[in-house]
Amino acid sequence: MPIPKKDKPRLEISGKQLLAANVLRLRRVKQWTQEELSYESGLHRTMVGQIERERRNVTLATMEALAAALEVDIGELLVKANGDDNVA
Repeated sequence: MPIPKKDKPRLEISGKQLLAANVLRLRRVKQWTQEELSYESGLHRTMVGQIERERRNVTLATMEALAAALEVDIGELLVKANGDDNVA
């Protein structure tokens, strides 16, 4: 007898949404353009835009580069900030 497939569990706010909102927020705190963040993180500028628009799945190495450039712990990129109820 085959085992029925279970749907993937879903979070209230996806990791992509949290990452996008936090990268955008932290970039704006530093008053950087996407191009400046891309330079500081060593990432291509289109990748930064894709991350902020939730169009890119990122690796841990990419998250580390963003966190280092933004001078935050990597966990801060995935934390729901106060007032982020409308992250989507």
